[in-house]
Amino acid sequence: MLKMNTKIEIKNLKKIFIRNKETLEVLRDINLVLCENEFVSLIGPSGCGKSTILRILAGLEEDFSGDILINGKTTSNSSSQFCYMPQKDLLMPWRTVYKNIILPLEINGKLNSAESLGVRNLIKEFGLEGFENFYPSEISGGMRQRAGLLRTFLMKNDIMLLDEPFGALDEITRMNMQEWLLKVLSEHKKSVLFITHDIEEAIFLSDRVYVLSDRPASTIKTVDIEFPRPRTREMLLSNEFLKYKDIILKSLF
Repeated sequence: MLKMNTKIEIKNLKKIFIRNKETLEVLRDINLVLCENEFVSLIGPSGCGKSTILRILAGLEEDFSGDILINGKTTSNSSSQFCYMPQKDLLMPWRTVYKNIILPLEINGKLNSAESLGVRNLIKEFGLEGFENFYPSEISGGMRQRAGLLRTFLMKNDIMLLDEPFGALDEITRMNMQEWLLKVLSEHKKSVLFITHDIEEAIFLSDRVYVLSDRPASTIKTVDIEFPRPRTREMLLSNEFLKYKDIILKSLF
């Protein structure tokens, strides 16, 4: 029986693209659950359709089959708007860091409430203080990702869809960003559906990992990660961590 605080439930999700009268089956049988304050990762071969799942949830793809429940309601009846961040930060190069961050407030007509929403405090918390007037080309990759995540965060929903936000970063920066993200999420309760190609990243961050097959993707393995929080880097050297990694690797290959 599902928990009462289920945020997302996907059952038997299927998706076929039709281009020039040719069909491409991308998703065949996707089943997953995201509960309140959980961090859930999707991992699978490149091109298997992971991003398509998030795009469907975000309302950017239509003509799928299967059931999607958001807070217990079908997507057609749900008023939920996800905090969605695609693979690239998509910062506008002609806008400063601050102007990029507050874009959701502009779109929603809430720009005047920026200070009351504590934007300045969040900028400090996200490690961007002092860089508000810089342009995206003038800051590091890690800072760009933090700016993109803060902009996503300001969409003010408790469900975040993050599509490989750290995939383009070097290993050291990526590890720092992982720890930073967990710290932020511990302060601001969010339910996160996260895509990654990195098995260690998935284990380190997640409460549960769904392993997907090659295209057309199906859910082939569910791995519950039982490490306590807060997470520490020492766990990466533990036998338990290696067991999780072995289970996921054997599912993928």
